[in-house]
Amino acid sequence: MKINIVRLSLLSLFVLGTTSCTSWLDILPEGEIILDEYWQTESEAEAVLAACYRGMIETDYTRRMLVWGEGRSDNFNSGTTILTDLYKTLNQELEPTNTFTDWSSFYSVINYCNTFLKYAPEAQVRDDNFTLESLHSMEAEVLTIRALSYFYLVRAFGSVPWITTPSIDDAQNYLVGQSSERAILDSIIVDLEYASSYAKTRFSSNVYTKGRITQDAVYALMADIYLWDQKYDECISACNMVLSDPYLELVDAENMFSEVFYSGNSTETIFELQFDDDVQINYTTRNFYGYSGNQTSMYLVFPSVLVESQYSPFEYAVGGGYTESEDDYRAKDFIINNSSTTIYKIFKYAGMSRKEDAAGTNSTYDYRSNTSNWIVYRLSDVILMKAEALIQRDQEGGIEPALSLVNTTYLRSNPTADSLKSSYYNGASDIEKLVLRERQRELMFEGKRYFDLMRVALRDSTTSQVTSYVSKTSSSTEIYGNMSSIQSLYWPINKDELIANPTLTQNSFYESSYSSSKN
Repeated sequence: MKINIVRLSLLSLFVLGTTSCTSWLDILPEGEIILDEYWQTESEAEAVLAACYRGMIETDYTRRMLVWGEGRSDNFNSGTTILTDLYKTLNQELEPTNTFTDWSSFYSVINYCNTFLKYAPEAQVRDDNFTLESLHSMEAEVLTIRALSYFYLVRAFGSVPWITTPSIDDAQNYLVGQSSERAILDSIIVDLEYASSYAKTRFSSNVYTKGRITQDAVYALMADIYLWDQKYDECISACNMVLSDPYLELVDAENMFSEVFYSGNSTETIFELQFDDDVQINYTTRNFYGYSGNQTSMYLVFPSVLVESQYSPFEYAVGGGYTESEDDYRAKDFIINNSSTTIYKIFKYAGMSRKEDAAGTNSTYDYRSNTSNWIVYRLSDVILMKAEALIQRDQEGGIEPALSLVNTTYLRSNPTADSLKSSYYNGASDIEKLVLRERQRELMFEGKRYFDLMRVALRDSTTSQVTSYVSKTSSSTEIYGNMSSIQSLYWPINKDELIANPTLTQNSFYESSYSSSKN
């Protein structure tokens, strides 16, 4: 296959490992697999479904979830150890040779999904015990995984190849050009509408409910897409579907860190990638944030300027003499934040527990020794999506409803504080910034911040707000030039992909850098 996306034989779908929390992945065929002899039973379809999930916990996939979603934002500075391409990413020095432009791990997952969607119906016909209901339920999971993968790709690159046919042998030869972002978003929404009708509301265990696609996960992804696409009524409706689930509940502030980020699979999780020390370690959080065996050589830290100055989202002065987040649990739990600290290490995902001294000025931070999961969607994310959609849909009429939703997450982490009031803010514009600030406080280091800033830029048709945030924390002297247009907010297409597939075109902002890199 000439396009450098990924070519996978059917056999390669089944040499992937399993996770201890999902015994259903244990159904693995042995020996040489002939396509005509496969797809006979439900268990064989389940094995390919398992491969879809297994592909998402590969390090290349999760690293890009983080780097594409947050690496170019204001939430990170270089840590004590840094990858060259990550350092360039933090400083907006992007080239088509940057390893993070490699999208193959996402197209690998997409290919697993395409293989399932093409051949699983054949197994359902052949296996009398494989019900149509079961097939539709599994299709809902696979369509959502594929849609999620494409949503990351279009936010990172804009126009990308839209491929729905599986690549299963060397005889196939794809030269697939890019489809527009508009066309892909429309297509994945159609898929998700189908998935919403057939996805399970819950599975037989909590780990399955949190670690596999449920109806809540479908609607959370739909809400995210609609918010990106500025379709605010649709976003609010999708959020409401999630918020109506009585099984979802925010964890109280004192237990949020331990239950949500250390133990995982909490009552507020919607979809969470499952990792296990015996099968697949989450090297993304370990290398980027640290753990008990690596407390000093992590790749990333939180910028000190966002803790020690007026630019901080914590202890943020607003009108009426009120200061947001004066004693915010998130400022202490998510970063190592002691009075003597000069380097603010990221503790979310890296830590196990925090113990505060009697004066409340310093804490003892204990790192985790086991691996962490990776949360894709949780309840607070959806609450704040709805808040953003409300204020964008109706600038004046949305102020109080949006503020009420912001207070839901804000007061959870500031339990002794007063509610935020509209009198503290100067109209809808200030509430928009409040929602963005609350999303930064709540979701920092979860791969969300850069996509949040991109939404602002796309709405405003200018990069001025993005550069105003990123310039505070970046050491680059070229940031304004490197983020000068909307197209510059996307990544360049990988050089090897362009060489392998001449039907691809480079993102316009990077055409000159690509031309120079070939010489």
